[in-house]
Amino acid sequence: MNMTGTLPDDAPFYKWPDEPMGWALKVHLVLCFIAYVVILPVGLVMEMAGHQYQWLAQLSGAGVAFLGIVFGWVHGHLGNVYARYGWFMLSLLVQQTATNLGLTLGAVPRNKKLQLFYRMVGALQLVYTYVGMLLGGIRFLNLCSQGHLGQCVSHFARGSALIIGAVCILVCMRVFGAVIVELRRPLELYLSIIMMLVGAIGTFTEHNFFQTSNTDSWSHKDLQHTLIGVSWFAGGLLGVLMTCRSHPRSRNPIPSLIFIATGIAMITHQQDLVMASHTHFLFGAALVCLGLSTIAEITLLAAGFVKDHDQPALFQFVPVFFMCASGMFLMGSNRDMVLFLINSHIDVATYALILLSFCFVIMFYFYVLVDLYFALAGPQSAKYRTLEQHMDRQSTSSQTSTLNHSESHSSLASAAFV
Repeated sequence: MNMTGTLPDDAPFYKWPDEPMGWALKVHLVLCFIAYVVILPVGLVMEMAGHQYQWLAQLSGAGVAFLGIVFGWVHGHLGNVYARYGWFMLSLLVQQTATNLGLTLGAVPRNKKLQLFYRMVGALQLVYTYVGMLLGGIRFLNLCSQGHLGQCVSHFARGSALIIGAVCILVCMRVFGAVIVELRRPLELYLSIIMMLVGAIGTFTEHNFFQTSNTDSWSHKDLQHTLIGVSWFAGGLLGVLMTCRSHPRSRNPIPSLIFIATGIAMITHQQDLVMASHTHFLFGAALVCLGLSTIAEITLLAAGFVKDHDQPALFQFVPVFFMCASGMFLMGSNRDMVLFLINSHIDVATYALILLSFCFVIMFYFYVLVDLYFALAGPQSAKYRTLEQHMDRQSTSSQTSTLNHSESHSSLASAAFV
């Protein structure tokens, strides 16, 4: 059985690079990983927790990051997108470090707005680091460079939105509690807003919107992907209208229904390459699991199984994982990546396990960062209460009420005696 189908003319271009990775590039990757994935995020957590040695982590991370950028310059190839993006990361690093030094040394008056700005820049740096990793992988594998930029942007943008959304939900649940009352609106409101944006991107990028020519023709997959973008925009608009005035506990099934419908469409979505059909099947299955698990979560929350400020139940992490997995499968199912898999002789099962491993690593990473925040800030910073704390509170309140009750009886007896 032919597991590939008829390969296009540009298929041999997508393969593992023949040129070996130089020593300077290896040092660049290691130093940037240490700085942007380990030291600087830890410094951000220390800043959120109000730790006194946060400035030390910021300076150390900035020094290691700058050294890594220098080795990137030594490697050369400064004309590609990844190298140009490095200049943006450098300017952001200088701005963040200068603000931190100004606040630490007292050169700049410390106020809440400036401190909030510094924290927002540090949080956005995680997103920019993720984008830099994507651009580095795309540049190294020569993806998105043979006339399919629009399709590539669509897959990576929508997949990244799902992954970032999963990370935000994970962090909010662990910090604010199971229902995330601090958001003041249901979680589906923010999911619907993201769906509107992602749908708008998918509507205008699936048919080579950025690279149109007279020879472009609509295929069935272009039509299906574009209509999925339209349905996401329309469904997201409906979700926003239904949840914009609701309580955080009043969850809404509209985003879950959109996930299920899109997943079924992707499962039955036939491609010209068998490998592409398999990768889209993985994406569709993850979306269906995401929708069903989210509906189950909404049902359990509506039944009062989890209180507003309780610690997140374990089943609430299941939709988060499937959201991350669906984003990873969506990014990995773009045309250029499928051709790379075929030329590298990687089957779909191996590919699925690799992407799922990335999902587990991402969830583990941010779970550890939240644990570090709790360890530095103390348990009083947690907005939810654990089961032990809840039992202790009930025990303390019952003892207090018993004591007050006995004291009142004693005072009544004393008064009667007098």
